[in-house]
Amino acid sequence: MRQKRGFSAPLACFSSSYHFSADMKVLVAALAVLIAVFCYQTSAAPIGSDPPTSCCFSYTARQLPRSFVVEYYETNSQCSQPAVVFVTKKGREVCANPDQEWVQQYMNELELN
Repeated sequence: MRQKRGFSAPLACFSSSYHFSADMKVLVAALAVLIAVFCYQTSAAPIGSDPPTSCCFSYTARQLPRSFVVEYYETNSQCSQPAVVFVTKKGREVCANPDQEWVQQYMNELELN
């Protein structure tokens, strides 16, 4: 009887590992399908759509010297908060609050130039 127990234990172990391998194959196949679906959705943007833009999550605390600013752009409406991004002579981009008076003044001046 002891020998039967000895043989049945490895067989039970082999049997459960076989099911585990089959379950793993199903899991891997399901993950592969999910990854393919996500990759398809991210690459399915229409031709000519706007490229991703940067968003501002905070504004500058200080007014920039006007002589430093060469251009500006407004962040995309899909961003969580509206912002004006000023580009300096050195190429740095600084986020500013579009509701502040100095920001609106700089925007008007840059539009006239």
